Amino acid sequence: MRKEIVRMARSLIGALAALVATATLAQPIEFPDAERPFRPEGDPLRGLVITIDPGHGGSSSQPGYAGSARGVRSGVVEGDLNMRVAGLLYYHLRNAGARVTITRRDDRRVTLGETERAEELGARVEAAEETRSHLFLSLHHNSAPRRSANGVVSMIWPTDSNGEDQPLERAFAEIMRQEVQALVPHREEFPHYLLEHPLVMDSDIPSVVIEFGFLSNAEFDAWVSQPGSNIVEARAAYSGVARMWAEHREELEALRDRLFPATERERPEGPPRGDRRGGLARQYWPFDRAPETPEEAEHAIDMYQRSELSDRTFFYLEADVDRTDEGWRVSGATNHAFVRSAVEGLLEDMGCEPLVNDIEMLPSSRLGEERYGIVQIPMALTFFSPRLGGTPATQLLLGERVWLLDVSEDGEQLLHMASDGYIGWVRRDAIRRMGSEEFAQWQVARRARVIHDTLVDDLRLPAGCALPLLGVDRRTATLRLPVGVEATDGAEEIEVPRSALALPAEESPGRVAALTATEFLGTPYVFGARSMMGIDCSGLSGVAYQANGVRLPRDARQQILVGELVATPWHLGALQPGDLLFFCSPSGRISHEAVSLGGMRFIHASMPMVHVASLDPDDPLFREDLLRRFAFARRVVE
Repeated sequence: MRKEIVRMARSLIGALAALVATATLAQPIEFPDAERPFRPEGDPLRGLVITIDPGHGGSSSQPGYAGSARGVRSGVVEGDLNMRVAGLLYYHLRNAGARVTITRRDDRRVTLGETERAEELGARVEAAEETRSHLFLSLHHNSAPRRSANGVVSMIWPTDSNGEDQPLERAFAEIMRQEVQALVPHREEFPHYLLEHPLVMDSDIPSVVIEFGFLSNAEFDAWVSQPGSNIVEARAAYSGVARMWAEHREELEALRDRLFPATERERPEGPPRGDRRGGLARQYWPFDRAPETPEEAEHAIDMYQRSELSDRTFFYLEADVDRTDEGWRVSGATNHAFVRSAVEGLLEDMGCEPLVNDIEMLPSSRLGEERYGIVQIPMALTFFSPRLGGTPATQLLLGERVWLLDVSEDGEQLLHMASDGYIGWVRRDAIRRMGSEEFAQWQVARRARVIHDTLVDDLRLPAGCALPLLGVDRRTATLRLPVGVEATDGAEEIEVPRSALALPAEESPGRVAALTATEFLGTPYVFGARSMMGIDCSGLSGVAYQANGVRLPRDARQQILVGELVATPWHLGALQPGDLLFFCSPSGRISHEAVSLGGMRFIHASMPMVHVASLDPDDPLFREDLLRRFAFARRVVE
């Protein structure tokens, strides 16, 4: 017996060594200086109403405009710089409790059509008037006739519409200049620029145009055209606004009361963010009474499952409700903790109390350590239930990886999540079961894909299956099987004609896409956008792949269907650059996504900007909230 165990151990070690030798565990894309985005503590700006204006925007075609300034060497466009700084500043101010209006969200002008310069500038000031703002701040980068000029300039007009002095405007200008000078590189200090300009003289709201520097200066141009400069400038601008509010709040409140005496001081508070469980009950149980029978409660759960879960092939839920004299009980199983808690919250908010939640979290402990597997037969039908003669779900192909969730009572059927995300039951003899370490090696191995049905001896390799590639010569390729079969005389390696295979690319398409995504670091988060001026989470992944010739659907809820499953909350060990990570809300709906940088780090567009985060508790960029929300990851292309 002992000799047999030793022989099996040596065989396993040899198989793992062969896999390691052929694996291409792509090196993570490192950012040693990455740090968490700035987020104000508390709400120091609560009560402040402010309008920020990214200067220019589509101005090259506007009558009366010469166009945005451009970097003397970089060619960077002023209007673009202004927008990127304003996009970050918008979220810094909001996160600190301010009510913020931004005059434009992309590189277009504010007004439509061929409007004159005065009308365009007037529209920006009107935004501050309409929102009854305490402050108006316009962000600019300019050029200067003297190319050696290198400093920060604030532009104001010191009197109001009645010719009266505006001390608050001068104070705002001085504070902004000091705070920007403290962080933005400069060599000269300039006095405030007094100019009868529409942005600073057409309203009695304290208004400042801040010029961060001159693009005509080669030194400043070199700094400001580097990734991350907008982060520094936005932080400096935030510091100026925060200091202005802290030092002059009472005066600003008094001025606003005088300018807009009829305005309501605060907007009504909206509903709290986060847990939506109360909303689920209102949506799926629209009655004033509590359920009277288990069937009524199960109907509400079924409605929740059909409507709320992003895709039932990814989120597994079986729930049965019982009622006794002691109260209610819900049992069953699910593969995500948020789904379990959402069902509990739904029932409690419906009035099913007291409630005992016995929904089991999968994968089940009944599986032991071997909770993963590789399909070891050419084709294996899967079913929605473990009963014989059930409805087929899909078919697995040789070499596919599966995540095991449970085992039937008789031990003959395995509940699994396949690489396409489908969840179903399959006969146990179709799967070679294994632990997490061996499974990880199968995940990272370079694989060749069979392009048409091929017979090797009597073993069928179905079109579409993929197996680890061990070697290639002019006419054949050597592939690894999950297990030796009679058709190959028990061998776990087979030779296949190269003409029957699509060989893996030398450069991982995912890594190329991940590198493209990193070019957006520091880009402001803008819902619905997909450019350097602003971008959202699915826009980032879509643009990263589209720039490299792979077109993804637009939204995260659509992108979850692309590619193959590579990670789950209980198995995160084989993420490679370019894998797409998906996160869910407390109700089980996919609500966010990110692009893996390999390992536990990823890049994502999340307020206030595109930044790097991590699922590793030992990483300084760790996000515990996103680890709880993580649902699965998919690899778009091999």
